[in-house]
Amino acid sequence: MEIKFKAIITSKSVYNDPTGGKGVKIELVEEKDLPPPVVMSRGEGSDLMKDVMPLISQIVQALPFTRGGKVTVPRLMIWLSEDEWDKLEPKPDIGDEVEVTISSSKVSISFR
Repeated sequence: MEIKFKAIITSKSVYNDPTGGKGVKIELVEEKDLPPPVVMSRGEGSDLMKDVMPLISQIVQALPFTRGGKVTVPRLMIWLSEDEWDKLEPKPDIGDEVEVTISSSKVSISFR
């Protein structure tokens, strides 16, 4: 059985490893649709809530941690040595989309 998902590179930074070398850390996130807010009401307020719900949905989508009704979920961090980074062509950059495939014996990341 395989697990596949598309992810976006959100961070790329240089780090110092314990042996004194340098490396590159790449962070991948998955964008998921933000579920609509759930509001339960009873009685006379129900009609008012029906009118207010579209406004609440727009406010939630405009929050700074959401992007166009989507929320980012951290999925994977890749730590590459400086030599590994130098061998990687083409070099991935922030905003690039990648496909991650995980099976019982292998993890595969396809940079596009």
